[in-house]
Amino acid sequence: MPLPRFCDRLPRPCGGGGGLGAALVSAILLAAVPVRADGIGVIAAGDRAAGAGADRAAVAAVVVEAIGARGRVVGDAIGEARAQQAAGAVPSATLARFRRVREMIDDGWRAYLRVQIDFAQSRLAAARIEAEPLVALPGGAELYADAALRLGAVLQHRRIADAPAVIALALALDPARPITLAEFSPDVVDAVAAVRAAPAALQRVHVTAVPQGASVSIDGRELGAAPLDVQVTRGQHLVTVRAPTYRAVVQGVNVDAAATVDLRLEPDDDEARLAGGAAPGLAAPLEQALVDTTLVFAELDEVVIAAVGDRRGGPVLTLQRCGGAPARCTAVTEIGFGDRAGLAAAARDAWQTVQAGALTEAPGVLGAIRPSHAPDARCRLCRNPYVWTGVGAVVLGAAIAIIATSGSKPAPILTVNGKDFGH
Repeated sequence: MPLPRFCDRLPRPCGGGGGLGAALVSAILLAAVPVRADGIGVIAAGDRAAGAGADRAAVAAVVVEAIGARGRVVGDAIGEARAQQAAGAVPSATLARFRRVREMIDDGWRAYLRVQIDFAQSRLAAARIEAEPLVALPGGAELYADAALRLGAVLQHRRIADAPAVIALALALDPARPITLAEFSPDVVDAVAAVRAAPAALQRVHVTAVPQGASVSIDGRELGAAPLDVQVTRGQHLVTVRAPTYRAVVQGVNVDAAATVDLRLEPDDDEARLAGGAAPGLAAPLEQALVDTTLVFAELDEVVIAAVGDRRGGPVLTLQRCGGAPARCTAVTEIGFGDRAGLAAAARDAWQTVQAGALTEAPGVLGAIRPSHAPDARCRLCRNPYVWTGVGAVVLGAAIAIIATSGSKPAPILTVNGKDFGH
């Protein structure tokens, strides 16, 4: 399923911790405005065996130079996408979930103030459930804490036994949040004070995770790598488990005796694609997904896919320009070159070609290119002087024929459709 075209960035809480009340959580959501894509980026794959310094960085550099001054030009589009994702960029649908939870909390609290207690309890309980998966994201713990605190106030009003446990979890997730008479009634302030003053009864919890070694936190407190044993207070807690290239998992637990929590993480396809990068020979569906994900998280209008490999015994530069959601691209342009200066010239010619091309094809550069291979040092026939004497005569004759027919004309430019590759 394709990603939404635009991302939103969730600001990380300042000061490394909590203290974000309802007003500041709302400010976070207002600040996380949609990021409009602009500019063009480069997805490059190089091949040192092709010579001419044609590694990934060199390929990206000559393509950026060929693009020239076009506003925002990103030489490493995948690296930019990784950085934006690490900084808290999320698909727009995720931000919509934050806003929906915030609206549910506000609806529930307004109902409580109007003494519509049943609706208030139902709405705030639903908001807390909706907020649980968001706890692993920036601002998610504070949002959950606000829902839990207000739900605890409603439960306290109804003299429900779970009220102190719900309030305690809210305080653990956002311990620096002020609870004042300016926002809450005296009975809520007193209930919070009682929870803070209550003696702590500890209980052992054993946490395991797949994959092993995933990072474990409970109520926002980092504890170490799974599997592990930890002492927690009796009552309600949130266990969060994270691992690179996996989606974080959050699970609520109610601890009243020794407990075991087993969590299994699912791969984060977006992060895995970006971590894998641009590899020659990438399968078509994976190349499509990589381009789509890069466009979204790097906030770009277009990308240029460029790769150097070996074709018909010599190095070639292959290029496509792509944009849209899902991404569509120009036909593949392939140009041979001989040295670093030739690579730069090939990049300029290829860019001119794809600039004018229509975006109608699927991404196909990475799947079409094949890495060059250095000569096998064990090849005895290759070192036979008699063989090379005969080859030399053939090459000399061919060179004379080429010179006679082409004179000083520049190297030909070949533009082909991506569907022709791999046959």
